[in-house]
Amino acid sequence: MTPAYDRDDMPDMTERRTDAIRETLLTQLRTETSRRRQRLRRRFALWGGIGILAIGGVATAATAVLSAQHVTNKDGVYCFASAERGANGEYDMSGATMYDPESGGGRVENALELCRTMWRQGVFNKDHDPLAATAAPGTVPDQLQVCVMDDGTAAVVPGRPGVCQAVGLAPEKTD
Repeated sequence: MTPAYDRDDMPDMTERRTDAIRETLLTQLRTETSRRRQRLRRRFALWGGIGILAIGGVATAATAVLSAQHVTNKDGVYCFASAERGANGEYDMSGATMYDPESGGGRVENALELCRTMWRQGVFNKDHDPLAATAAPGTVPDQLQVCVMDDGTAAVVPGRPGVCQAVGLAPEKTD
């Protein structure tokens, strides 16, 4: 059967054709609204995730800057062998001071250099014997960071910037 055409050469608008057009438009409207909502959710999730990461990074950097402290106790220094806790839950470290014959006490003016010297002397070697007459030389880590303990004493920890916070210490304020 051929459809009937009106004067403008368009098919007649029968009730069946009107219902089909209406159903097609409603289907298109439903699916387009659903797609639009889905795109909006994806964009929100993407930009929300990026925003949370950016805020987290800024907060971490601000915490590191704000939590930095000055070394106030220069009587000694703690040199960490690593930034990881041992089996007993403690850090492997060694304390040191420089004897001052004038005052009779110890004083550390350059904690970083003192710990580098200890590393070079092999103090942190696994087979180090503190009572031996000579010791095998050690290797100084590429990166050492000066941190501040709760009592204001310097602690030198091997690792990248940020290692102080990782071991629960404040980074040294250098200004």
